[in-house]
Amino acid sequence: MNHLFPYIERTLLHPGVTINEQYEALDEVTQLGLAGLTVAPFWVKKFRRELGDTHPAVLSSVVGYPYGYQRTEAKQAEIEWALKDGANEVEVVLNTSALFSPTSVWLKIEFAKLIALAHAQEKLFTVILESSLLDREQQLKMIKLATDAGTDFIKHVTGSRQADFSLKDALLFRQDVPKSVGVKIVADGATEADMEQLVSAGVERLALAQPIK
Repeated sequence: MNHLFPYIERTLLHPGVTINEQYEALDEVTQLGLAGLTVAPFWVKKFRRELGDTHPAVLSSVVGYPYGYQRTEAKQAEIEWALKDGANEVEVVLNTSALFSPTSVWLKIEFAKLIALAHAQEKLFTVILESSLLDREQQLKMIKLATDAGTDFIKHVTGSRQADFSLKDALLFRQDVPKSVGVKIVADGATEADMEQLVSAGVERLALAQPIK
């Protein structure tokens, strides 16, 4: 499956992640030529030192993970620290609680503030939805909101909730997101054939928490 390596991001966000596990993932990124590595905010500075400043792999960190219901100011502080520590990209979790409440107007304001903060430093920005919690109308609404705000990527789930991989849902998500915006799919449980279909459909990034075998 080496033809898929340039699309794969290793993602290490479970609460029990160890330093050895992260070094093993780093070896995969550097030896296999993977697209990137996503780590918890605590580890960004260390793995920027390990990768160096010129390595082509993207070092990403999460913000507002896993529920997204932090104050906007807290997310701003997380972004500032992640970028200062050397992240090339931030993945920000949608405040689903706000979406389900009459205050959903604040999501537009939050996206505008956070995306502007990352783009001012020429870094990538990903909005993470939790599609399993959204009906189709809500999902389409959030995709449009994130797209209009200028996000670089939209990711369909956080990966923190136990859920079986669905190729059908993943392909529909790529179809729903405008081609001007990249799509990330959490692909744990997907077969090599599934991942090939996703890439052929225009999915730019495949996030894998498990080691590549």
